[in-house]
Amino acid sequence: MPHSSGGGSSGGGFHGGSSSGSSNHISTHYFAGARRYRRFYTDGRPDEYVYANSKPGKTGIRSLVMIAVMGVIFMMACGLSVFTDKPKFLVPKYQDDPAVHDDIGVMEEKDKDELLTLMRQYNQLTGICPVIYTTFDEEWNKDYNNLEKYAYDKYVSNFSDEQHWVFVYSIPADAAEFQPGGLVTSSEFKWEAIQGDETDNILTESAFENIGKAIQKDLKAGKGPGTAFITGFGKAYESAKKKLEPGAGRAVFNTIISCIPLLITVGIFVPLFIIMLKQYKKDKAMDYEEVPLDVEPVEVPGLRSYINAKGGTVTEYKTNGYYSKSVGYDATNPAASKAVKIVSLVMLIPFILIGIGVMAGGVSIINAGTDRTGGIFMIGFGAVWTFISAAILIGLLRTSAKAKKMAGDPLTAEYPKAEYPDMKPVTPESAKPSEQPEFDPQFFGSAKSDYESDDEDYKRMKRKGFE
Repeated sequence: MPHSSGGGSSGGGFHGGSSSGSSNHISTHYFAGARRYRRFYTDGRPDEYVYANSKPGKTGIRSLVMIAVMGVIFMMACGLSVFTDKPKFLVPKYQDDPAVHDDIGVMEEKDKDELLTLMRQYNQLTGICPVIYTTFDEEWNKDYNNLEKYAYDKYVSNFSDEQHWVFVYSIPADAAEFQPGGLVTSSEFKWEAIQGDETDNILTESAFENIGKAIQKDLKAGKGPGTAFITGFGKAYESAKKKLEPGAGRAVFNTIISCIPLLITVGIFVPLFIIMLKQYKKDKAMDYEEVPLDVEPVEVPGLRSYINAKGGTVTEYKTNGYYSKSVGYDATNPAASKAVKIVSLVMLIPFILIGIGVMAGGVSIINAGTDRTGGIFMIGFGAVWTFISAAILIGLLRTSAKAKKMAGDPLTAEYPKAEYPDMKPVTPESAKPSEQPEFDPQFFGSAKSDYESDDEDYKRMKRKGFE
């Protein structure tokens, strides 16, 4: 849709136009509230001990893929903008020519002829078709609150394309002074410019600022609209020629400037992806297990244990050069921080809405028939953006639900207490001697010799004292 370039008035100056939580603290030294974790490597690297608020995480393949996809999307968008935003001649979609409709007779014929000549040169250079209207305030202020709305309606009522540049100059009829020759002048004036969307690459905000200030300066000086617009279109022609027909050196400079967003995007995502890839490879052969603070770290040759991704405790025994696993469940896997979940939800929901809005904008552009290729790109970009944001949100919710389900008692710096068989306490009654013999007489009673029953000489000698 067309939009305001800007304008000015006698009562004011020139104006521009309008356009449609908490983290896990990890350290190698103890800090208040920290738990100790052993970082061990399955590829033979030595163990390391760290202190953290909760069990440290690892770089996952999903994070790596997300960064890669987001990087490709942003780099494609920036690369496409290098070509689409480059100023170029507009292939006309209209049948009319530049025109000056001086309905209130405020321009001299010689000024009007010179102005039309400049406007046609500008049209041949850029493909933009400029049109100027002059009117009295009384013609529009009954139905419109301001001149900008009237100028916009003037554009859309007369032109169906996005390649025109419409100016409306207005003065109050009761303040006009009729001069010899039928000219009407007034110290009070207003003017607005409306440009089509396809003109934006040439008529940038900075370009129109220079043009608009030149027009406003002449009008304030009382030079009249004819002279003021001649000055303005002279500036417009010079600005467009620099953009559309730059020299070799300036062309290279403009290309470098237009590539800056792409270079910044590449400079951010490529190093980030390389760092995450290296960290992923490093973390793939690494895991953590909690070591209570009151227990000195002890390394047992041939034995190692850790907590796997599902919250199970895995103990591996090395036998004949190989490790065999014993897996047990551990409900101490920490749940995600509530603050982190809330912040993530607040951040991701607007991202999803942005993606939906981009898709809706693409559909609107296609329905308007102004830029089918741009509309298709916006729909595709919005769809990918929404899918990635929704996938991250769903993954976060699933992880949170799983952590909540698995979470038992919070991690502490103590091992579970050992359990022993029930034993009766010692009492005075239980301490009394038992009536039952303390020792089995079968083993500890006085042994009798077989001679006592068989040898009469032995018995006789015993009676005489030879025992």
